[in-house]
Amino acid sequence: MNATNSNPFGTPEPVISIDTSGLSVAPVDPPDSLYPEGIPEPRGTDPQEEQRAEAGENTDPIEGTGVEGEVNVWEARYSKRNFIGRTVIRALLTLAWGALAVYTWSFNHTDLSKLTWIALGIVVFLWVALVFRMSQAHYSHYYRLTNRRLFVSTGVINRRRDMLELLRVKDVFTRQQSLMERWLGLGTVIVVPSEKELPTFYLTGVDDPKEVMDLIWHHARAERDQRSVKVDRV
Repeated sequence: MNATNSNPFGTPEPVISIDTSGLSVAPVDPPDSLYPEGIPEPRGTDPQEEQRAEAGENTDPIEGTGVEGEVNVWEARYSKRNFIGRTVIRALLTLAWGALAVYTWSFNHTDLSKLTWIALGIVVFLWVALVFRMSQAHYSHYYRLTNRRLFVSTGVINRRRDMLELLRVKDVFTRQQSLMERWLGLGTVIVVPSEKELPTFYLTGVDDPKEVMDLIWHHARAERDQRSVKVDRV
């Protein structure tokens, strides 16, 4: 289709229009990725990861940055087996009170009634105190071990949570056990950090303390060996 247009000098000039409806433009290839195929991009370089960082999601203690591949290995509380001895003593006292009650009220020994009621109050108080102590000890001690860190939580109302990286573990051993503790398989595991600024960790009243000690040592050693391999590769 032709058209004319006039220039400033009054001379008409031809104007040519081209129909481009039948032409196609080749797509432009996007620039090569900064990281070759098969190599994951570091966290934070992806727009979605940046949004997660701005929202604070990368600080989550379970799925946050720095804990990729971290899994729970062992967790426990203060073992109720620590109270077996005290439970047995109270059971014997209860049986003794039952015998006293039968003797007092079955044979009409009214002179012993007051003593029997006092003994009942003492037995009930001992059982209530034991249940309270068991609940307090059980819920105020919580231990969790991952393949990278050790967590120790103590207290019920004023709760304290301590964390130790296994890379910083210097020594692990068990406190000397009594004869009763050896029979019941109970004890305290002590974890000593490599830095003086860090507190010593006491895992009190745990079942199978030797097994727990070996488990902490094994994963601490594995974490150090893995870190050494990464440094050597760099």
